[in-house]
Amino acid sequence: MNNFTCVSCGRKLNPSQINKKTTVCQNCFDKARVERIQTEDFLKENFTKTWSATIFKNYVLYFKELGIGVSTIRRHTSKVLQVLQAAENELLRPSDINEGWLVSTLEKIPNSKGVKSSLFNFLIKEGYLSFNADEGILKGIRELLKQVPKGFMRLLEIYFNERMELRNRQVKFNARNPLSLLTVKADVEIFIRLVRWLQINCKHIESWDNVQQEDIHEFLLTLTPKHREIVRKDLLVLFKLAKRKRQITHIPILDIKSRELPPTIEPLTFDEQVRVAKVIKSRLYEQPLECLLTTLCFYHGLSSSHIRNIKISDIKVDLKAIYLNERSPVYLSNDELIVINEYIKQRSNIRNVQNKSFLILGSSSSEVYQDRPINSTFIARKVKGFCGFTPKSLRITCFSMIASNFGPQILVEGFGLSLTQASRYGKLEDYLLEEQIRSERDFIKENGT
Repeated sequence: MNNFTCVSCGRKLNPSQINKKTTVCQNCFDKARVERIQTEDFLKENFTKTWSATIFKNYVLYFKELGIGVSTIRRHTSKVLQVLQAAENELLRPSDINEGWLVSTLEKIPNSKGVKSSLFNFLIKEGYLSFNADEGILKGIRELLKQVPKGFMRLLEIYFNERMELRNRQVKFNARNPLSLLTVKADVEIFIRLVRWLQINCKHIESWDNVQQEDIHEFLLTLTPKHREIVRKDLLVLFKLAKRKRQITHIPILDIKSRELPPTIEPLTFDEQVRVAKVIKSRLYEQPLECLLTTLCFYHGLSSSHIRNIKISDIKVDLKAIYLNERSPVYLSNDELIVINEYIKQRSNIRNVQNKSFLILGSSSSEVYQDRPINSTFIARKVKGFCGFTPKSLRITCFSMIASNFGPQILVEGFGLSLTQASRYGKLEDYLLEEQIRSERDFIKENGT
């Protein structure tokens, strides 16, 4: 009689493993492999130098300390093994490891993209690698500038130097949010995109001084409406700088007030909101998971990232609250406590649940022995199938209704939104003006004058 269970843990084998006539499941195989690669016999067999074997063994321990699953450790260590074997052949000592060598070596190894982040973080942590992100970005900007034709290069160099001076001043005076190098790089990429477009479509233009307003407008029409407005403002800054530095004699773009584009996703109508609320109320016991996900989006404006990272330890039943990072707690109603309680009952039937720290769990068999959050697609699918609306539209509805009743400032202080994000749901100054008018009217009514 064929044995369809793992001889190590007793777990049922999947059809693929049965066809291959394996006797252990994938998890037990990965676990045995991870244990073996830490043994002295394996290290002596695969490494000729002590320092490379030590780095490899510490890399495995680093993953285990982070609580990474054995299947991920097995996949990553197979790539890192090849990297360190190459290091033995090409480098004299571990201090010779540098960013350029690592990147070029990983590019030669198939399917090694996912290894780069963990390997870099480990080597930096252990002191084998010093990585300066700023230098990498600056190098990238300079490489971009080298590609620009001579007639256009000088202005872009001036722009880059001006922005760097501004950034250095901000850093010197301990500015809270100094200008990001990524922002500078993004701006330079926009300008270079314009230069390339001019080279293809306006071959008679050889410098910035020959650019006309019609050329800029034609270029902007190639962009999407939202991106078009961002690029227009960036180009206006560039051309004003060029005029001040006498690189051009005129500014080939109109300095007009930025237009506010209509939102791409409208909040739900009142009738739609009522329908969603009734669906949640009527299915607290039948579909607790879907109700919980929809409630967190609809009533509390939680993003998928917030929801997927909620842990059991974050729920404080005695305080009727869920504590979150980077925003105020979510305070729960009685119905929400009921739906959480019902979901916990449903959750208890999931295999290996005692080793799971996250509140929301998927039902996939591949996740049984992994303690990691669900993905955003899972949340979107459950919410859309339950109420007919996406989590994003429910979140926008939540913020719009709160801002219309209490002003957008509460979105900053109570929900962790930035001022820019909050301003999309209402103007702070308009709400304050309305509040002042309302208070004056109340004062007149009370005093009868």
